[in-house]
Amino acid sequence: MVEPGTTPAARARLLQAAARLTYTYGIDATGVDAIAKEARVTKRTLYQHFRSKDELVAAALAARDEPTIAGLRAAVDRRISRGARPIAALFSVLTRTFADPAFRGCAFLNAGLEMHADDHPVRPVTRSHTDARRDLVADLVRAEGINDDLTADAIALLVEGAFAAGAARRDTTVVKRAAHAAERVLSLARAKS
Repeated sequence: MVEPGTTPAARARLLQAAARLTYTYGIDATGVDAIAKEARVTKRTLYQHFRSKDELVAAALAARDEPTIAGLRAAVDRRISRGARPIAALFSVLTRTFADPAFRGCAFLNAGLEMHADDHPVRPVTRSHTDARRDLVADLVRAEGINDDLTADAIALLVEGAFAAGAARRDTTVVKRAAHAAERVLSLARAKS
């Protein structure tokens, strides 16, 4: 073990270890022993920082919630600044994300699907993240010149479905099909305007 108990560095390593291991192997399959070992702390130190593994996993997700959305927004904005249309830019970023061999879906959706209990600590974090992603999609739909919640919801559901189906099937073409469907939704929305 590297250092004693309650230092901020130990807490940060616990959050990083929990995030990596639970994303790679799942929450149930990842034990506190493995998390403590990867974080280079004792189990006692883990429990000094977090009352339970569930609380640790929720905290690890929460620590990545805003940075993940900010990173997605920045990547989309870079493509828009180079001339891409907003929704096409989003799906371009997702295509690249899905092609990464380490991609196992959205950590937030995965956690929400794995932990079924409504009162599980990951549930509010999952909701926060998917709500923020929906807000990003709504902003991009408005940037397309369409101010319609139904269109934003339809495209947000395509994004969420692509994450779920892409991870479940290990199929990188799912995002491409979702992008085509999103373009169809946008065309229909423009035709109604």
